[in-house]
Amino acid sequence: MKVKILGVKYKIVIATANEKPKLKKCDGYMDHSVREIVVGKFEPSKNSMEDLKSYTKKVMRHEIIHAFLYESGLWNNSGNVEAWGQSEEMTDWIAIQSPKFFKAFSEAGCL
Repeated sequence: MKVKILGVKYKIVIATANEKPKLKKCDGYMDHSVREIVVGKFEPSKNSMEDLKSYTKKVMRHEIIHAFLYESGLWNNSGNVEAWGQSEEMTDWIAIQSPKFFKAFSEAGCL
């Protein structure tokens, strides 16, 4: 599946840790160097959450946000600012970009 992030096409991959070894340490990741969003393929087990479908969508949305931050230039400019997520600049940015987020989430089927 593909999704446009600020005009840049990203491939979304659902994979196991055997297929994508980086998933051994996380549930998903965004690799801007190859424009790929990778989300773990979660299998039910006695220790897993019950609603893995919703969790998969949550991880996908999270990684799509990382891609938006990268493609918008904020990835490299965030520094070590305290309370970064509370800044008015970030709030305004999300408010301005949110229609694009929702379009990408819809294209990816993760709303």
